[in-house]
Amino acid sequence: MKLFVRLVAMLGGTVLYTIAAINLFPTEDANIGAGLIYFALLLVVSALWGLWDGYHSTVLPPVFIRWALVAIVIGLAFPIRIWSEEGLDFDVLWSDLANLAPFVAGLVLAPAAVGIAIGQALNSPGRRLPSMPR
Repeated sequence: MKLFVRLVAMLGGTVLYTIAAINLFPTEDANIGAGLIYFALLLVVSALWGLWDGYHSTVLPPVFIRWALVAIVIGLAFPIRIWSEEGLDFDVLWSDLANLAPFVAGLVLAPAAVGIAIGQALNSPGRRLPSMPR
């Protein structure tokens, strides 16, 4: 269920962002900036949600596997969305799957993994703040 929630939220956010970007920036000139904003949003959302998951988790491998699956789906969805919007050219699709999909998956997985590690470290049972010597 947690995997499904993350997939729906991330894919739904991608669809909403695409709709908003098309309506707010109707010219072709804004595509690079809109894409960079999307990449930044992927980084921030993945890191914060990974931090939350790491903080509230007692076992890390299932959390990491969950985020790896989310990253794979998001990474595959991005080239497929471009392919369906720009024209059904299989050479472009294969090129995007080989080059763009791993990049987008990394934009999801890397910050999520860092967030998971930091969240787990913040909620470690033996963690204490250092005290000042008297």
